[in-house]
Amino acid sequence: MADSGDDRTKKLALAIRGSTDSNEFDLQGYGAESCDALALNAFAKPLPLKEMVRFSFTVGGGKKVRQKYNDGLPTLLCDALKRVGFTEDRGASLSLDSAGCYKYQHNTDTDLKVVHVFPRIDPEAAAASEATGAADSLAPEQLIAFSELATFKKMIAAKTPSLNRRKRVLEVLKVARATLQALEEKMAAVQPLTDEEQLQYDSLDAEGLEAKQAWLTQQMENMVAEGQLTKNEQAAVLEQLTAKLAALEEKLAQAEASGKEKQAEKLREMRDELIKRSDAVRQLKPIVRRPKFEAEIKAARKKLAELEKLENSKKILPLEEVQKLNAKPKLLEDLKAMEIESAGWFPDAD
Repeated sequence: MADSGDDRTKKLALAIRGSTDSNEFDLQGYGAESCDALALNAFAKPLPLKEMVRFSFTVGGGKKVRQKYNDGLPTLLCDALKRVGFTEDRGASLSLDSAGCYKYQHNTDTDLKVVHVFPRIDPEAAAASEATGAADSLAPEQLIAFSELATFKKMIAAKTPSLNRRKRVLEVLKVARATLQALEEKMAAVQPLTDEEQLQYDSLDAEGLEAKQAWLTQQMENMVAEGQLTKNEQAAVLEQLTAKLAALEEKLAQAEASGKEKQAEKLREMRDELIKRSDAVRQLKPIVRRPKFEAEIKAARKKLAELEKLENSKKILPLEEVQKLNAKPKLLEDLKAMEIESAGWFPDAD
């Protein structure tokens, strides 16, 4: 199988080093050279993070996806990680003890082969970066704009469960496409680009942005058609459809008044279809979307409350109770990681 291009690997390494929370990536088409370049550019140096994250790389799977991946990709990636100082640990998890480790897993539920990487991190660099206001991390907007389609699809599924959040992603894509078009027009007018503009131009992919916007638009339409809307989302969609219907009625009245029967007939068809869509949305039963890790977070908070009660006790605790307190730091780490993962992108949109 052909190896991936340098640009693709560089963009993925940039996305990884800019991540502030766990992410999933797809390594379709990757070979030995790409794995070596990815490991070197993304993981040779510690990431400026305060908390452990997990990067999950899909490297193969069952019959349905097998042809998309290099047969030896799991081994190629693991070997590349070893060459930059990583070690295999089948018990690795979201804790600082797992820094510099990876583990291979064949997920029988999804029939996908995945390599989970737990990077070396530098909390001091993260703190210094925050203090100077110069954080070296990619915001969701940058990950949305720069990621490849396969990675983008996984991030959308994991980070934006709601229609409102996906609307925000759609806005980001439209801005990115407009930015790229403006840069191309500037170059066509023989106007020099600034260093920042040149970096944007080199990083953005017109066809990739168009593909992501088309896919996301279809996903949002599917959510409406399948009734995957909360009560607030249902109301917002109905408001939008009502506004479109009012504008269409106005155009229809103008066409009829001007005697443009062909145009009027087409507008009537569009109106009838819009009314049908509005009725369908109105009849939907709203869903209640549960936060990711809701039960786990609730259980962790309950456990922490119990431990804090022990800590604040004025009685002399038996050894067994004292030993329970040793679990608190790890529990706090796990809770923080779950809360970050649960929040996803653009939580204020909901």
